[in-house]
Amino acid sequence: MTGNEAIARGILEAGVKIASGYPGTPSTEILPAVAECIPFYPDLRVEWSVNEKVAFEVAYAASMVNARGVATMKHVGVNVASDSLMVAAYHGARGGMVLISADDPSQFSSQNEQDNRYYGLHALIPVVEPCNPQEAKDLIKLAFELSEENKSVVLYRTTTRLNHGRSEVILGDIQEINRDYAFDWDRQRWVCIPSNMRIQRTELLERMQKLREVAETFPFNSLIISQEQINGKRIGFVGSGVAFAHLKDTLHALDIENKVSLLKLGMVNPLPKRSMLKLMQTVDELLIVEELEPIFEEQFKAVAFDAGLTHLKIHGKDLFPQQGELLPEVLLEKISTFLGLAYSIPEGPTLSISAPPRLPQMCPACHHRNVYFVMKKLEKKLKKKFINNNDIGCYSLGVYPPLQAIDTALCMGGSIGMANGFSKLFDDVIITAFLGDSTFFHSGIAPLVNAVYNQNNMLVIISDNYYTSMTGGQDNPSDGIKITQEPGVQVKIEALVQGCGVPPDKIWVHDPYDLEAFTEKFEAAVLAQGVRVFIARHMCALQEMRVLEANKIKIPVVNVDSELCNGCQICVRQFGCPAFLFDFETRKASVDQFQCRGCKSCLAVCPQGAFYAE
Repeated sequence: MTGNEAIARGILEAGVKIASGYPGTPSTEILPAVAECIPFYPDLRVEWSVNEKVAFEVAYAASMVNARGVATMKHVGVNVASDSLMVAAYHGARGGMVLISADDPSQFSSQNEQDNRYYGLHALIPVVEPCNPQEAKDLIKLAFELSEENKSVVLYRTTTRLNHGRSEVILGDIQEINRDYAFDWDRQRWVCIPSNMRIQRTELLERMQKLREVAETFPFNSLIISQEQINGKRIGFVGSGVAFAHLKDTLHALDIENKVSLLKLGMVNPLPKRSMLKLMQTVDELLIVEELEPIFEEQFKAVAFDAGLTHLKIHGKDLFPQQGELLPEVLLEKISTFLGLAYSIPEGPTLSISAPPRLPQMCPACHHRNVYFVMKKLEKKLKKKFINNNDIGCYSLGVYPPLQAIDTALCMGGSIGMANGFSKLFDDVIITAFLGDSTFFHSGIAPLVNAVYNQNNMLVIISDNYYTSMTGGQDNPSDGIKITQEPGVQVKIEALVQGCGVPPDKIWVHDPYDLEAFTEKFEAAVLAQGVRVFIARHMCALQEMRVLEANKIKIPVVNVDSELCNGCQICVRQFGCPAFLFDFETRKASVDQFQCRGCKSCLAVCPQGAFYAE
């Protein structure tokens, strides 16, 4: 199993009643794997929520009625959910409540590299972290027990390498928890007025004190003490998660597994103070191996200082990088150098073919490209400056050549929010906000209402392709299909936009594949005043290909008339579809039929009319 599949299995084995989430790499695959099991466990309730805050609240409602709930999201999603999390930490859990945070060291698909162990310290809740898929399954089951026994929300932290890594997993039995699910009408607990929360603050601190004792005997924590020395010194290591797994491999490669003391942490907040002291009292130097922030390091140094352990040298970020994953080769180099041990990294196979570097690109026939192309074209035609505020999605790739159509990108919903600010400062600049359908539902509605209310002059472009495409094509309110693949309610964005206060004559809807008519309408939207919204609607090209293939519909074949092509390169240097080829000897363009999706946008792109469809 992958780590995500193992987590899904653990959720089933734990007898969870409600599972909710918002897709975001590296967490995305957990919820669909759970949803696949609904035919066998019809009492299970699973949903894609419109954002992470809602997802947390859906799962937390299960906990309030004594059922088990889990919410899944990537690390930045916890920022969105934190408003609810920080109060829920005070209320505590009734049924088991676990929040899964999938962190992304090295930022493989994320806008930042935040370390969500800090949320445990901030919210005063326990944080657990598995180091392999087997632990991923087993630890989440224990996390629900930990939650219920201590009446606490539990943060379950993973990282990309764990989520997408794969190993054998021994399965356990799937629990059927026989308990009554009923609300208790305990208003003193569930209503967050100050008089209630002052009392709960005391209870929260008491829970954390109890959890410090739990940490000392937590099954996924372990301490091994060695009396051996390396070059005259007793050496100790501390680690958790995938970094600990790589540490074990490194110690094995250096043949010092039995010569060092080792503290493995499965519960990463709170830390087991007695185990920490026992380790630090028996070593001369301690190396703390943790990905990203020096959270363990700072706590170990504080405990050592308070205990007067002046003999001990504690190493962490002075040896290991604070950025990116701690890969085995990094640990092998740093640890062997520090300990003065010889090492060698095995050579990998020699590749006979080396691929040239290539910028990330939007897919062939992606309609986001058409929108950006038209925007850039109008900038030149109108001789006006644009500030194009972008959001988080596939369309973020529009920042790369040849389009280079993005000026800012901050976070989900940030495009409209920043456009609100820019619009107050410039009268002679076109202010735009570009976001997708899923992002609009996620966090675009509130800033659009803000724009209407404050009469800010801006153009909002909602690129509606019916799916949450960036994370793999998950369904959302735009297509109206639920995670179970049952029909839900399709929410029309234009109706929602009008409900936010945008007048009908300031709302345009058009298919970007119809490039000429689209350009005409888009220009009208650019030149209009006030808050206006342009909805560019066409199904995600990848999803459309699957639909066409499933229905055995033949796509058009697009070619280039070499007699008409004059080598201007507008197709490759301005539009930039990956299906375009250009021969610099003949100075002619052509089409890679393997990549072409037959959208026919290029027929309107070429000023010579050299592209044609059959």
